[in-house]
Amino acid sequence: MLHFQRRAAQYAQWVEDGEPIVMWLSGLHVPESYLTALVQATCRKKQWPLDKSTLYTKVTEYTEVDQVTEAPQSGCYVTGLYLEGASWDIETSQLARQKYALFIVTSM
Repeated sequence: MLHFQRRAAQYAQWVEDGEPIVMWLSGLHVPESYLTALVQATCRKKQWPLDKSTLYTKVTEYTEVDQVTEAPQSGCYVTGLYLEGASWDIETSQLARQKYALFIVTSM
């Protein structure tokens, strides 16, 4: 239920205040559509050919949403991405071994 409430709050804020500075990507119903629209809008703005454009990611040094004070000139900041079987080393800015694994065993 918390996920649903947070998603509804993000949509309401988006409607009232415009696109958020940091998009909670995993809270969107179809995040791929948002990313596609982002590429299309950037291509229109910079007059780039859409068929020769692609999406790329760059990891920032931000660790909290509140640290971001303004949107980038093009693209967006996102939160809500998860790694499976790995972790992110903030100091070296690279993938690292998974720090721990959680196993839940139930018996019937």
